[in-house]
Amino acid sequence: MKEYKEGAVQSVDRSLIILEELARHKNGCGVTTLANILGLHKSTTHRLLMSLLNRGYVKQDLETNNYSLGTKILLLAGSLLESMDLRIIAKPYIQDLANKTQEIVHLAVLDGEEAVYIDKVESIRANTIRIYSQIGKRVPLHCTGVGKVLLCDMDFNRVKALVKEEDMTYYTPNTITNHKDFEAELKKIKAQGYGFDEIEHEEGIRCVAAPIYDRYGKVIASISIAGPTIYITKERVPELVQQITETTKMISYQLGHFN
Repeated sequence: MKEYKEGAVQSVDRSLIILEELARHKNGCGVTTLANILGLHKSTTHRLLMSLLNRGYVKQDLETNNYSLGTKILLLAGSLLESMDLRIIAKPYIQDLANKTQEIVHLAVLDGEEAVYIDKVESIRANTIRIYSQIGKRVPLHCTGVGKVLLCDMDFNRVKALVKEEDMTYYTPNTITNHKDFEAELKKIKAQGYGFDEIEHEEGIRCVAAPIYDRYGKVIASISIAGPTIYITKERVPELVQQITETTKMISYQLGHFN
């Protein structure tokens, strides 16, 4: 039998207990089980269930007569998740990543035809590239780690509309400047779950990047570890890939992506 807190509105309290119990039972519960948990008569429990059913917070299986959570719960959960600030959620994770790697970490989102840094954690030894990036800085999509990762799960026809071939500016000898190679690059990133800026945007700078997913499995942001090639060597890349993908998985989980 559940205890009710003093000062609580009894019917509301009981309804919330019902929802909490249904959340614990994958196959739902019958009226008798819920009545026993609540310590109430079946008739009282049934009236509470009818109120929740009419509002869409509970549904009933017509074959078993068991009750389970209704789809209205998703509306409430969705509103909560959407109200969460990505920067606030991601901050401790990117801070930890910067501490572990001793390199700059960027958090970026897609904004129009560019990626924009919405947060950044400095590295005490990364002074050589500090002047090239700051929160609010906009960077190209076709030649940055964060930019390519943001596009990796997108239909390529939409990619071509965002990144026109004539706008794929040449920055270094490694910059991709045509759609054919760019499509192949994005497919590779999607398949492996991470990507690189292999000295494509700035001379001497290498980045490792990975996507952040929302609860629908959509790429909504990306993070990157950036630094001079003397620090981010090819020998370090496997270690950095593991660290950044672990970080993005944890952030995505906090945003409701459980895969």
